[in-house]
Amino acid sequence: MAYKYLFPILFVFTLIGCGGGDNNTRKLTVWHVGSEEEAQIISAVAAQKYTPTTGIKVQCESISWGESHSKYLTAIAGGVAPDIGTMGLTWGTEFGSKGQMIDLRSAFPEGLEELKKKTFESIWKAVEYRGAVYSVPFDMTLHVLYYRKDIIPTPPQTWAELTSLLKKINTNKQSLVLDWGSLEWIGFSPFLWQAGGDYYNANLTQSTLNSPEAVHALTFYADLYRNYQVPQSGEGIAQGLRSGHYPVGISGNWLINSLPADAPEIQGKWTIARLPAGPSGKRTGFIGGRSMGIFKNSKIKTDAWGFIQFLNQKEIQQQIYVEIAKSHNIYMPPNINAWELLPIEDNMKKVLVAQVKESKAPPSLLGWNDSTRFVVEAIQKSVVKGADPAVTLRAAAKAMDERIEK
Repeated sequence: MAYKYLFPILFVFTLIGCGGGDNNTRKLTVWHVGSEEEAQIISAVAAQKYTPTTGIKVQCESISWGESHSKYLTAIAGGVAPDIGTMGLTWGTEFGSKGQMIDLRSAFPEGLEELKKKTFESIWKAVEYRGAVYSVPFDMTLHVLYYRKDIIPTPPQTWAELTSLLKKINTNKQSLVLDWGSLEWIGFSPFLWQAGGDYYNANLTQSTLNSPEAVHALTFYADLYRNYQVPQSGEGIAQGLRSGHYPVGISGNWLINSLPADAPEIQGKWTIARLPAGPSGKRTGFIGGRSMGIFKNSKIKTDAWGFIQFLNQKEIQQQIYVEIAKSHNIYMPPNINAWELLPIEDNMKKVLVAQVKESKAPPSLLGWNDSTRFVVEAIQKSVVKGADPAVTLRAAAKAMDERIEK
């Protein structure tokens, strides 16, 4: 499940026999991030409900994640990019700021504003860049806390309660497992934000990773591994919850659907909760996902925007969600109104909605993708080698500042 939060496998969905077959039929080319199974699901939905009413045929091509970024760059350079591309949340900013994707806010201001009103603010912030919007949210994933109710009746509400719980269960050789982003910037991000820190200042002109709040966050994060038996690697959260070795863990929302299949013997013994609050009083979690936008070379930009609007309808998002969930996967819809249609247990849905509203996405600025390696280096030096967090974060912040593109 690694990295499914931001950049799952890139594919493009294929429609066979949808729309007319003559040369005058408008054709939309789409590259889309996801599995082959998802491609078939979205293709079927489009064939049933989009092509018959628009007469627009969708042509598709499947591309592996390993080739995705370079494939986009090659296509852009050669002038053969698709009409629509789905991608990681920060890619729209990267490609759009270079003039390769259209600014949807300028091209379709009224439609974009309507779409924004229906989208969770936490995910929307990830696609805005200096007033422009080059891609819009397609779906999202988020961190939540999982715990065994029969072992831990009440989940920890604060960092202090978390460490108190860990001291108690450590005596039984039990601990917490950080299943999504352990020793990586994604796993660290919630702690950074909960401490009141951030990667950059408000206007994204300087890194603040060397702030006292960030140092506090990394010190606490390192202590979890060094003092409370949190594993740097090892068994996953499903196995840990099943065995009871890790009766509490932090992972992505997709586990809600996969855990019943992976560990049916503990069904009814586990549930989810919001992340514990840090010193700031906030329970901020990491939110990832995919976005989609229109490349500048598209000759049918209005049709492309119409297809994006189609995919953002609450009924369409609900239908796609339900079909994908059959494969024990969950990508949450960014459309707030779609959530009322989702077949999720009410108590869990309430937790997810509350956590979404307190979550944050990666910063939307040029230079961020190249800077994550410095964050990871600071984390791993502090956790694995015992380096001073203030020193490692100071070095990371300096390197990040040098990569901010003005």
